[in-house]
Amino acid sequence: MNVQELKQRLAAILAADAVGYSRLMAADERATVAALDAARAVFRTQIEANQGRVIDMAGDSVLAVFETATGAVSAALAIQTELNAPVADVPEDRRMRFRIGIHLGDVIEKGDGTIYGDGVNIAARLEALAEPGGIATSESIRTAVKGKVDAGFEDRGEQKFKNIAEPVRSFHVRFRPEGDRHETPVEEHRTSKSTSELGVPTVAVLPFRFIGNAGEQEYIAGALTESIGSALTHFREYKIVEGADAQDATYALSGTLQLAGSRIRIGPQLSTTDGSRKLWSVKFDRELADVFELQDEISAIVAAYLGEAIWQETARALARKTKDDFSALDWCYHAMEHIHRLTKEDFIEAKKALEIALRMSPELLYAKFALAFVLVLELSWGLASDVDSYRTDALALTEELLRKDPANANTHRLASRLYALLDRHAESLTHSERAVALNPYDGDVIVTHALALNLVGRCDEAIGWVEKALRYNPQPPAYYRQLLMSFQFWAGDPVAALESLRRVGGALIPTLHYVAIAVLQLNGAHEEAGSRIKAMLETQPDSCVESVKRLFASYAAHLKVDVLLDALRDAGLPERGAG
Repeated sequence: MNVQELKQRLAAILAADAVGYSRLMAADERATVAALDAARAVFRTQIEANQGRVIDMAGDSVLAVFETATGAVSAALAIQTELNAPVADVPEDRRMRFRIGIHLGDVIEKGDGTIYGDGVNIAARLEALAEPGGIATSESIRTAVKGKVDAGFEDRGEQKFKNIAEPVRSFHVRFRPEGDRHETPVEEHRTSKSTSELGVPTVAVLPFRFIGNAGEQEYIAGALTESIGSALTHFREYKIVEGADAQDATYALSGTLQLAGSRIRIGPQLSTTDGSRKLWSVKFDRELADVFELQDEISAIVAAYLGEAIWQETARALARKTKDDFSALDWCYHAMEHIHRLTKEDFIEAKKALEIALRMSPELLYAKFALAFVLVLELSWGLASDVDSYRTDALALTEELLRKDPANANTHRLASRLYALLDRHAESLTHSERAVALNPYDGDVIVTHALALNLVGRCDEAIGWVEKALRYNPQPPAYYRQLLMSFQFWAGDPVAALESLRRVGGALIPTLHYVAIAVLQLNGAHEEAGSRIKAMLETQPDSCVESVKRLFASYAAHLKVDVLLDALRDAGLPERGAG
């Protein structure tokens, strides 16, 4: 190609993608294709009406370029307004929604009109941060259109995107009610305190280095450092810094690499910033066949180790304080210690701690997340003293978090868990997909997605996701394998389920006691199954086939509940309760 055919210029780039497209296609291919065609027509009409040009409409995505930022935002607002309008004959879970990202930056334009460069990549990354049916922009867009469009901009803070050198400040676009034409100050939307504003730990990611001569493979050290740093920015439990900012960090993450033929040894370690104390170190030996797969795997494993190490260090620091000196965030950490113990009594203590945190800092989102999370756990385990009020409170907190912190993977993980309990399974899956998009390295997020898949009958897919979570977290919580056992049972593989059951550690999630008994019964372990039934009836005399049937009623259309009930009958569970 002649270099003169390449032209660098400033442009506004719009990137869009359909939400839950694969799910919609699986549900109704014909209707989804028709909806996609209709949406493409809306995109094309509004893009061209606002001095834009469509670059690509591959699959369920759209890429367009505009001469002005105002044109790009005006087109996006018109598109979302039209596409989000209620459709009477289309159920909510079957509607096609799009996320849109917009950025103003440099692009490289070829002679045939296609565009490349960081400007395109940033628009695509912003699109992933947008809410379903919403628009996310960069600061360059907001500055360029200020006072020129009928929309407000909510500051979502700086985002570090993979392969983008500098952080990008993102904004969520708020649609204006008709007649409201005044610019909303950015600070208006920054009253809710996140953990980052209250002093969460800061981790400096230092360059990994080779021991010995790496030759042509030297680039792997830089690539792995960048991949790990990028992966860690998806977590909200700590802040990641590099370079000049490292001197202010709480901890330092570094590592070494060694080559031996086709194998590589990777040795990450976490220490205090001054190097006086090493918190953990570990070594991984891997084949060097697929560098990209290796980067993703090691990044996820390091994130799991890092999170646990920081949590233990935080707990030790908390133990050295008196409760009179606790900050609001300290009370949240104290609550999470109790939540992790997974007992009825600890859930009560966690809520007491969170009430104190919210009195001290009423807008602390981490406290609201933790409170909603413990309510969801109590609902899941049948420990709610008033189911209706627990559901109401959990839903109110979750919806507030979705409004105020929609770019947080844990917010969507929480929503997925709650909506599953409310039998809103399509919404549960939508939020689990969003959580994975926001943080594909978090084992808890991955397992929540597996749970959402299982509850809509996609059991084989669920197994694959939870197995991925187990690869990503070398020290997984007990419930990962418990859920794997459950998914294998629902997928019709009681032999594999028994193998997983034998590897389960810790107390079983209450609802999974029934699945475990069914697994034992179907594998011929009748005596063990019977003894578990007997022990259950001693503490829960009302347990019966009818109560289990009610417990799993909302899953009956997707899961083989009859197989579960028959196995429980054969193991000796009475048809009706003692009462």
